[in-house]
Amino acid sequence: MKNVDVIIVGSGIAGINLAWEFYHRNISFVIISQPKLSQSSLIAPGVWNPIVFKRITTTWNASLLINELYRFYNRIENLLQKNLIQNLKIWHVLNSHDEEKLWIQKAEMYPRFLNSIQTFENQYHSGLKKDIKVGEVIQCGRLNTSEYIYYSIKFFENQNWFIESFFYPDLLYIKENQIEYDSIRAKHIVFCEGYKVKDNPFFSFVPLKPAKGEIIEIETKNNILPENTILHKHISIIPNGHHKYLIGSNYDWENLNDEPTEGVKQKFLKEFEELFDVDYEVIGHYAGVRPAADRRPILGHHPEYKNLWIFNGLGTKGIMLSPYCSKILAEAIFNGKCIDDEINVTRFLK
Repeated sequence: MKNVDVIIVGSGIAGINLAWEFYHRNISFVIISQPKLSQSSLIAPGVWNPIVFKRITTTWNASLLINELYRFYNRIENLLQKNLIQNLKIWHVLNSHDEEKLWIQKAEMYPRFLNSIQTFENQYHSGLKKDIKVGEVIQCGRLNTSEYIYYSIKFFENQNWFIESFFYPDLLYIKENQIEYDSIRAKHIVFCEGYKVKDNPFFSFVPLKPAKGEIIEIETKNNILPENTILHKHISIIPNGHHKYLIGSNYDWENLNDEPTEGVKQKFLKEFEELFDVDYEVIGHYAGVRPAADRRPILGHHPEYKNLWIFNGLGTKGIMLSPYCSKILAEAIFNGKCIDDEINVTRFLK
């Protein structure tokens, strides 16, 4: 019988980051996961952005999350000896004088994240159809999610801390102070299953609202954006190296599968061609289902079984949210610290 402090179920961004948090705290763990069960973390572009463009406001706890993510990912980069994060700026297209006026007002409110309005000029950028005004967002960036998860799993595998397997809830034996699963004995178990938590009998009361997202990848003959710059209108155009760009994303609450759809691809390309007149080739099209609930993470223990925990609901903000939330969850499990009501799973029991 293998003895550990925690079993982690799932190896998306939540499970991997929680594992790193435990590693740095010298808390023993094992991850049980079928990595390709859901692709949302593996195909995610990995962008973090402190601004919600709909109303030009900061995302929940933006400053705290940004501070924490730099500390967290830089530490893992150094340990793995890999360059995995990239600092970026986002140019948000402004379509009217009213939008420009609003941006100027918001830039005064959020000087850490918003810069002044720029002009993206077609005379200096081949292929841009016309000059456009953009508001500049700073302190953004991108994690190479697929490589980050891949190298993290390799690290954990080398320590015998990773088991590639489906998790079968029927094999879980729960006692007051410990749990047993197959040949593993642990003090706690944390379910980081993404939208697949809907099939988990212990947390079926959590009202997830999963959404399918798709993204395409194109290759052009020349660079179409300034270095380290994302362009955002209805779509985001994200540099992916060597004249390659990711374009997306969307929300589909009906078709919850990992299958790319032709209609979405054509919609993305139409919106891209409204901005640029360049030759390009579509070289990839990916889809995955993101877990989301009420725009807040979901952390906490089961109402009856205090050693069963959940870490979910990260939605499109997983890269930003998970370092901070991993810290909060570790403190709750091993130091008894309270989890705030707004992110506690107990909010769904009221």
